[in-house]
Amino acid sequence: MSRSGGRALGVGGLVAVLALVCLGWAVWATASAGSGSGDGEGTRAGGGRTEGARARDPRAGDPRVAGVKVPCREALRFADQERLPSGAKSAACVMRNGIDTLYDVRFRIGRTDLDTWLAATYPDLELRTGCAQEDADRCGVLTLDPYADGGAVAVELTVRDEADGRALVHYRPFDT
Repeated sequence: MSRSGGRALGVGGLVAVLALVCLGWAVWATASAGSGSGDGEGTRAGGGRTEGARARDPRAGDPRVAGVKVPCREALRFADQERLPSGAKSAACVMRNGIDTLYDVRFRIGRTDLDTWLAATYPDLELRTGCAQEDADRCGVLTLDPYADGGAVAVELTVRDEADGRALVHYRPFDT
């Protein structure tokens, strides 16, 4: 057998071994997610969902998907913001991480207060209609230049206008 044929067989063998290892890990991770092993993982990651909900959605207990509730101060620092916009009410903040970190800061605010905050904080952020999120009336993404010292490299904003002149805002700073 030639030298290059042996090398090709060695690379092919390595690829096969890596594929089997990945497959084994995926099977283990899937089995572990539903096992309720008593290590506290199910309780912490469940995010208040019922066992029935977790059984229907295998990703429901995964904190990367469901998110972990965090103080809004932490989420805002990630984007170098000191506080919520003036007039913001009913704030709730969640962090999701996997390959990327994303904070979802949800709040209600008057439309005028929102426009004032955006003009002062993100003047280059253009909100458009026709968003991928069906419940959003307006949305936009802005790459931060320079990146935030807190870690965010971009922000995404979705706005759902409400009948009372207020808006439900999802402000999502994230890194990549």
